Amino acid sequence: MSLSVTETLNAHRTQRAFTTQPVTDDSFHQIIATAQQMPTSQYLQAYSLIEITKPEIRAKLAEITTMPTVSENGRLLVVVADQHRNASLAPGTAAKRALTEFDRFAGSIEDATLMTAAMVMVAESQGLGSVVLGSINNDTQAVIDLLHLPTLTLPVFGLQLGYPEVRPEKKPRLALPAILFKDQYQEPTSYQRALTEFDQQLHAYYQGRTSHARDESLAHMTNEALGSAAKRHRFLQIVRRQGFLPELDD
Repeated sequence: MSLSVTETLNAHRTQRAFTTQPVTDDSFHQIIATAQQMPTSQYLQAYSLIEITKPEIRAKLAEITTMPTVSENGRLLVVVADQHRNASLAPGTAAKRALTEFDRFAGSIEDATLMTAAMVMVAESQGLGSVVLGSINNDTQAVIDLLHLPTLTLPVFGLQLGYPEVRPEKKPRLALPAILFKDQYQEPTSYQRALTEFDQQLHAYYQGRTSHARDESLAHMTNEALGSAAKRHRFLQIVRRQGFLPELDD
C-alpha cells in the first residue's frame, strides 16, 4: 500500500544498508517517470540519470563517497545537471552562451535537485528506502571521468534505492521558529530557545541510537561538515572546465 506524501515525509529515514531483494524494472521506471512530473525551470528538464550497474564502477563510487554500502545492494543512480542535451537542441553560439551562464547553470542544479527529492518521495511511498549521496562530489573530476560526462554536464547527487535492511531511528529536525520567519530574516539570537531545545533533542537522539551512539550537538555537526567542504575546494574550477559560467571571463 502506498503512503501519502505527508506520511512518506514524516516517516523518512536515510537508509544506507539494503537487502538483496531486487527493485524491479517496472517499479524503478515508475519511480523515475512519476518524479519527472516535478517542476522544471523553463521546462528545460536539464538533468539526466545514469544507472550504475557495473560492479567496478560501483566500487569506485563507494570509494569516492567513503560509503562501502554503495557497492552492495539496491539500485544506484547518478543524477547529472545537464545542459549538454539542450545545447544540441538549440545549436549556435548565442544559445550555448545562454545555456551555460549562471542562470541556466543554476536552473540545471535546481532541476536535478527537485528530481532527486521527488524520486526519494515516490520510492519511500512504495516502501523502499533511499540515501542521497552528495558525497559523490568528494572527487567531482573522478566521477566525470568515470562516467564519461561531456561538457555542459555536472554530477550533482548519487541516489541509492532498495529495500531497507534495518529501520534507523528518526533524526530530529529544527522547530519551525528556527526556519520560518515573517516578512524579514531573523537572527539566531531571536530563536535561541528553539535552538537549545533542538540541541537537547539531537543529543538524546544520538545517545539513544542502537548503533554508533555518541555525544553530539548542532554546533559540532556544523563544524564537522566543514571537512567535506574542504574536499571540494576545486569545485568551481571543475564547473568552469565543464563549460559553465563563461561570463566570469568577461
